[in-house]
Amino acid sequence: MLISLTMLLAASIGPTAEQTPAANPADAKPAVVDPYAGRPSARIMLSRQVRNFVVRREEDSDRVVYLETARSTWFRGEMICRGGGDPRDAKSFRSAGHSNGIESGTTLIFYDLSRETSNCTLVSLVSLTPEEALELKLVRPPKAKKG
Repeated sequence: MLISLTMLLAASIGPTAEQTPAANPADAKPAVVDPYAGRPSARIMLSRQVRNFVVRREEDSDRVVYLETARSTWFRGEMICRGGGDPRDAKSFRSAGHSNGIESGTTLIFYDLSRETSNCTLVSLVSLTPEEALELKLVRPPKAKKG
């Protein structure tokens, strides 16, 4: 009993300074800065307003969906996915749930041609500026005028 209490106390205190290896500053990874952090959450009022979507993988996030609504307004959403299919192969999607809109917490079901589905839940949804959409190559740059 005495030994187990001593071991429990030692484990709760943690490793001593002699046991911890010295951290090498060259091994530390730089912190990833999220350019979308601090933005207010966006909402698409009706899911039928979405006329285009693109699903990508990015360095800091496993799955990201870009949704385009009328007048080339783009939204960016991070997702957590489950299911047999890959949402990047999807040709269509629908929102599941009681609401007609799309916002954080909405489940999107992606369908591909082989009838496999991916169920993805939006973790965040933010609106993009036209400059960000151009930088992400979601829209084409404007053509130069001849003259």
